[in-house]
Amino acid sequence: MKHHVSMLLLFNLLLIAFGETLSIEKPTTAMPTPERLDNSCIHIGRVINIQGEVQMRRKGWGSYHPIADGTELCSGDLLEPSNGTKAIVQCADLALNLWILPDDELSSVNSGCRPPKKPTYSISVPITPTRDPFARRIPYIISPNNTWVLSNQPILRWSNVPGATSYVIRVSGLGVDWKQEVKTTKLVYSGQPPLKPLGEGYLIKVEANNGESAAKATFSLIAPTQAAQVRDAIARLNREKLTDDAKTLAISEIYITQGLISEATELLEAAVAKGSKTAAVYYTLGNLYSHIELFEPALKEFLTALKLATDTRDIQGQAIASARLGEVYKAIGEQDKATYWLKKAQVKQQALISLKPVSY
Repeated sequence: MKHHVSMLLLFNLLLIAFGETLSIEKPTTAMPTPERLDNSCIHIGRVINIQGEVQMRRKGWGSYHPIADGTELCSGDLLEPSNGTKAIVQCADLALNLWILPDDELSSVNSGCRPPKKPTYSISVPITPTRDPFARRIPYIISPNNTWVLSNQPILRWSNVPGATSYVIRVSGLGVDWKQEVKTTKLVYSGQPPLKPLGEGYLIKVEANNGESAAKATFSLIAPTQAAQVRDAIARLNREKLTDDAKTLAISEIYITQGLISEATELLEAAVAKGSKTAAVYYTLGNLYSHIELFEPALKEFLTALKLATDTRDIQGQAIASARLGEVYKAIGEQDKATYWLKKAQVKQQALISLKPVSY
């Protein structure tokens, strides 16, 4: 946790040094979220692929319920695959290999995964907007935005501004003052001067040629030892025979728990572009968009996730997507829609805590 706090302080010092003011959100550690019913979830991993059926029971649930690919796991969850089922779990602890659930046997998730030794990041936190969600005249930085990055040459992305024909991008920090003008909304940092890891935070400014204020965001290069752990974990995954969606979910789990929001976003966007049929891909991408307050695309992803979760009769997935839709609509001031979706989420949550399995 100390490195999270020190990073926040450094970002604020950088902003003061450059004469800027910006509200910086502290990177968040795993914590209870509105869709979790027990208020004590310790994130421990994610089910990335199920061939067959797995039933799960969580603290606070009245009975076992079927789960789908991408289900997040909390410490203490009980998993019961049916006979002949193959289910694979990506643990949050980078040091652990994939866990194959024992067939036709009740298992605690703690028997295959353990809570990470260090706090991990979470994007499943209450949505609390800090900017005008209807702003259109200022380019909004999509990535990297309040995140760590893995590459010394991160991809810089920002929203299009109606009427703007060019943008000036500046990356600044200790030892770096880089500027370039482009006509697109995407640019790769040149790598020169080189970014320095962890202890050095960087400020991005993007200014459209429409005379409005510039957008600002911060990021930092991940520490070399942590970067090596991430790459090793991904290399192990690449040696496994996994479906495309299973690999996407597993690698995004690694990225997100390490605070690599930009990398996770790009990975999930690619899966969506290919037409993924896994609700968790869309739900997770919606969460990433919400994390940086891109609410319109977040709504689109949550609605798709809800449809896919409904098609597969995934009650937990429906509850989560509905709750997130309610939170986003509340964040953008559409209270009637927020109330509608939050009530829908409550109905699904009540089904989970019911003493009887849900009948279809």
